[in-house]
Amino acid sequence: MGFENKADAQEMLFALKTRLTGFGLTLHEDKTRLIEFGRFAALSRQRRGERRPETFAFLGFTHYCGRTRDGGFIVKHKTEGKRLTRKLTALRHEAWRLMHAPLPRSTSGSPLCCVDTTATTAGRTIIQRSTASTAKCVGPGCAV
Repeated sequence: MGFENKADAQEMLFALKTRLTGFGLTLHEDKTRLIEFGRFAALSRQRRGERRPETFAFLGFTHYCGRTRDGGFIVKHKTEGKRLTRKLTALRHEAWRLMHAPLPRSTSGSPLCCVDTTATTAGRTIIQRSTASTAKCVGPGCAV
């Protein structure tokens, strides 16, 4: 939730905690916090000698304050670091697993790294004279 005044935000947080307590629920303390975020957050933090405004993670993205090309305020987002790391690790493990797997064969028995150079026109097969065989190797280590 976004609020213009810090007092409004604190009042709403207290009311939300009270309301949830009535149902036997609580807010997660590590995930619930008040941050200074918005159009004037960077300027006010700079005046106080602090770094840029805080970020927050929501729905798999890290949201942060940014500027448009003409200098206006915009909320920017990028993929959350933990999610990106998890996906890249999974891709690395899959590539490692497939690195030494044999190449799949086509239905004709030739490796899929080879390109068939025969041309079919109106149901008739025409073999091009420029190649000695009907398959031309295009991959490294292809033995046709």
